[in-house]
Amino acid sequence: MKRLIFAVIMALLFFVLLNFIYCNLDAATFGYEVQFKFYVPYIMAVQSVPIPLGFVLLASFCIGMVAIALIEALPSLFKTLDIRAKNKRIRQLERELTVVRQISEKERNRQDPYPRAEETSASSKDDEKKDTDNN
Repeated sequence: MKRLIFAVIMALLFFVLLNFIYCNLDAATFGYEVQFKFYVPYIMAVQSVPIPLGFVLLASFCIGMVAIALIEALPSLFKTLDIRAKNKRIRQLERELTVVRQISEKERNRQDPYPRAEETSASSKDDEKKDTDNN
């Protein structure tokens, strides 16, 4: 997005600069008038207003700068969309993992509702070790 904004600003600056140069040249240099025509037999015939050649060159240069910036911005747009889709999938899988962990914990508690004496004494020893390690 930054590149696109930069390209638009640069195109505007170039337009102003080149327009200044164009306006200060004599009429014979870039004053040749160009007229664009589009014709489809029996359907349509379109013709533009006569435009000076210098202005056509200036406009095509600036439009080309903006078009190149847009073309360069397309891959990053697709990468952003791809990253968002992958992040959505990751969140979905994390939710599924949390649900599976909760279900497995409930099943474990149903199978063995009261921990054995060895497990409680072993876990209390582990807790004491952790407390001494932390201090």
